[in-house]
Amino acid sequence: AGWEGSASDQAVLRWAVTSGGLVVPEGKFYLVDSGYANTPRFIAPYRGDRYHIASFRGSNRRYTSEKDLFNHLHAQLRNVVERTFGVLKARFPILSRKGGIPYPYRTQVKIGMACCIIHNFIRKVNHPDELFELYEHGETEQNTDHGDQQVHGQAREDDRVAGERVRAAIARELWTKYQQRSAQPEDD
Repeated sequence: AGWEGSASDQAVLRWAVTSGGLVVPEGKFYLVDSGYANTPRFIAPYRGDRYHIASFRGSNRRYTSEKDLFNHLHAQLRNVVERTFGVLKARFPILSRKGGIPYPYRTQVKIGMACCIIHNFIRKVNHPDELFELYEHGETEQNTDHGDQQVHGQAREDDRVAGERVRAAIARELWTKYQQRSAQPEDD
């Protein structure tokens, strides 16, 4: 899942982790934007390296480092998640209602789940799904990470250090595999 890092989103995430029962399974993590601290459970892109999908198009597709490759793959994954949320919000306006969903928390959870189930049903039986196609082809630019937010809130130092180790290990593995693929001769 992707998280957009506004101050209010950071507060919601902090509540979800400390009081709301959000548990990230062992060995798993959420992708978050640069507005969040990088921790072992919430992996942010590297700051100071290019991040936007557009900056990797055309001749700029070459990666200069493991951080560069990591940021591109991170952006691609987050882009898929953000497009999905964009489609859900466009299809079901109650999900983006100003002031929130006017029902108790348990009902809100059911509404969110019902919207996802209905969306999946529509995707399965309604080809082509024009709304999904609109978002799939990038004709909307909602929820893009501008990469210049300030990190909201404080992460404990040990969480930051551990998060950096996790991110660095992923980046190294991706870079090693990328270099191995690049060294292989292309098939004609």
